[in-house]
Amino acid sequence: MVFGEAIAAGRMAAREAEGTRMETRDIAAVLIGLEAGLAIGLFGFGTTLFAPMGMGVLGAAVGYGVRRGRLQLIRRALRAQLRGAR
Repeated sequence: MVFGEAIAAGRMAAREAEGTRMETRDIAAVLIGLEAGLAIGLFGFGTTLFAPMGMGVLGAAVGYGVRRGRLQLIRRALRAQLRGAR
């Protein structure tokens, strides 16, 4: 299959799809962070122009970062345990 045919068929190479695709839990973390940020922005800044939206974006970024950081810590702990078991 030629490169152009794969794109036309809607299929991507395995390594391309692996890096760009978000997991369901990543999306959930972003949405939860967005909702929390919007709530904090509304209560904290009221109707100030764009403040709730900015807090929502900041909350989404924090939610995604916390999810990724947690996964990194879990992976490190598992690696350390596997190394210790050798």
